Amino acid sequence: KLEEMYSEAHEKIREDPEHQLAEKKGVTHTRGEAGQMTSSDGTEHARSKKITLEQRRAKVAAKIAAAQAKLLAADEEEEDE
Repeated sequence: KLEEMYSEAHEKIREDPEHQLAEKKGVTHTRGEAGQMTSSDGTEHARSKKITLEQRRAKVAAKIAAAQAKLLAADEEEEDE
């Protein structure tokens, strides 16, 4: 199936090898508060705000601490049984 798709695409390219530019849709984007992006066609997207290296490291450290606490709690629970 994949080979057929590529074969068809190559045949079409051989028929007309000139590249035609696609028409632009004219969609514009505006940024809102809290990372919301709104397009002129009415769609909305949430965008994450870029965080600093220190913030990323703190986030990872918090995740590691939470995982370690969970493991310690599981170990203590096993010892009690």
